[in-house]
Amino acid sequence: MDIAVKNLVLSYETLANQAINFNHAYLQLLKIYEELILAPDWFYELEKSGISPLKTVASMQQEQKIIVSKFQDLSKLIAKAQLHFTTNPEAEELKNIAHDCQIMIDFVNSIYLVDLQDMFREIKK
Repeated sequence: MDIAVKNLVLSYETLANQAINFNHAYLQLLKIYEELILAPDWFYELEKSGISPLKTVASMQQEQKIIVSKFQDLSKLIAKAQLHFTTNPEAEELKNIAHDCQIMIDFVNSIYLVDLQDMFREIKK
């Protein structure tokens, strides 16, 4: 396989791992939320110790935008590469990762951090 295509595949895999780690962090925040529902006073203790769930969500919102942007940039690079590979295994690989990039963009965008932020605000009240 062409080295340029291999590098695009590697870039996709790296971004996909970032997206998976992002989702894992989101799931961890959901667990924290579930615990805070049972003990809302812990929310203030977390904030006093410098671990604010609301700040974490705000940071994750920025990270979400960055990950989506990186996938979009990679999709553009893949589209350019597809012009050079039209009928060989590289073309099929590029088609597959272009499709996978769109799936990952949709996946990362489906993580509704605004809802989680609102849920934490309700506990804070």
